[in-house]
Amino acid sequence: MVQKNRHIPMRTCVICRNRKPKIMLLRYICPRNQQKELIPDPKGTAPGRGFYTCNKDECLKKIGRFRGWIHKCKGGIYNVR
Repeated sequence: MVQKNRHIPMRTCVICRNRKPKIMLLRYICPRNQQKELIPDPKGTAPGRGFYTCNKDECLKKIGRFRGWIHKCKGGIYNVR
């Protein structure tokens, strides 16, 4: 019996734009209601609009200055946790 290849979901880091498997990236979800900060989603299962960053030190340092998530979250001025 031949095993079929399983599909591996790929996502793009919003900082370095590299495509990697979803399990190798960190997910953040956009704030809801009156929250003023991005919410890390370590399990990657929380509902809501989200985006991904890789675990590289350069990307983790730049996430605090990254302003593109405002567009991805459809507006608002918030801080990264």
